[in-house]
Amino acid sequence: MITEGVRRAIIFVVLLALSLYIPALGMIISLFLPLSFLIYSAKYPARAAVSFAAICLALSLLVGGLSAVPFALIFIMTGTVMGSMVQKKRDKFSIFMAGSLIFLLNIVVLYATIMGVAGDQAANISESFKQSYEDSARLMESMGQPLPETAIEQAKEMFDYLLALMPSLLVLFSMGSILVIMAINFPIAKKLGVEVPKFKPFREWHVPKSILWYYIILLLASLIAAPEKGSMWYFSYINIMFMLQFCLLLQGLSFLYFIAHSKKWPKIIPILLTIFSILVLPLLYIVRLLGIIDLGFDLRQRLQRKR
Repeated sequence: MITEGVRRAIIFVVLLALSLYIPALGMIISLFLPLSFLIYSAKYPARAAVSFAAICLALSLLVGGLSAVPFALIFIMTGTVMGSMVQKKRDKFSIFMAGSLIFLLNIVVLYATIMGVAGDQAANISESFKQSYEDSARLMESMGQPLPETAIEQAKEMFDYLLALMPSLLVLFSMGSILVIMAINFPIAKKLGVEVPKFKPFREWHVPKSILWYYIILLLASLIAAPEKGSMWYFSYINIMFMLQFCLLLQGLSFLYFIAHSKKWPKIIPILLTIFSILVLPLLYIVRLLGIIDLGFDLRQRLQRKR
């Protein structure tokens, strides 16, 4: 146990140093940082895994200084939690959700710490971005290529919308990061003797039916009390609605993969539909509508009964 701990710690320190001091490769290398903790906590008791994590955290302080600790902690905690769940034989979706939650909590704490240290400067970030855009617009105007007034207003509205949507974007970023981390590290862990679970095929994925009811209730609530920009209701509405629509989009894409599998379409077709449904708004609405119909009327079960 000690020998493997030393070996895994050396691998972690090397990867951490590369990710900190080679910016061009840092993002790619950082995806492998949870691997040591995933393997170690999947093999050994929780007390040993926590001790190993604490030692590696201290080593990260020596390698990169105080600023490297929050960065390293994100991957240390994520890998340790996921590995302990692998040891307990939890299903892959539960591991994914737990990993996403830990990753998100670490990012939020890191963000809050940065904002606290930055103080008044953090409060002016939004205004600084707006001011930069306005300065760019004035510069183009002075060069004889003024931006249309409507384009300037639309850009401001989009920026305000994205700023209000930050919590949802952080959730999606965390989930996407964990999905990539699992896709990269789980096969490696399997080759190194760790029994990792598998996801169900995407065509078998189902979001809870309650998602549809939440979506309908929120739509009705927005008709009764229209969300006013800047209010807490507006902030809550756009974030909850965004996440519900994302879940319905997943349901619709899952249904498309189910159809492609049952009709024996080439695998490239559902992949292309996925890409285009994200890039083309009308197609995105259609796929989301398919998700609503599938969720509300058990479309897959009906199609399977007819076969």
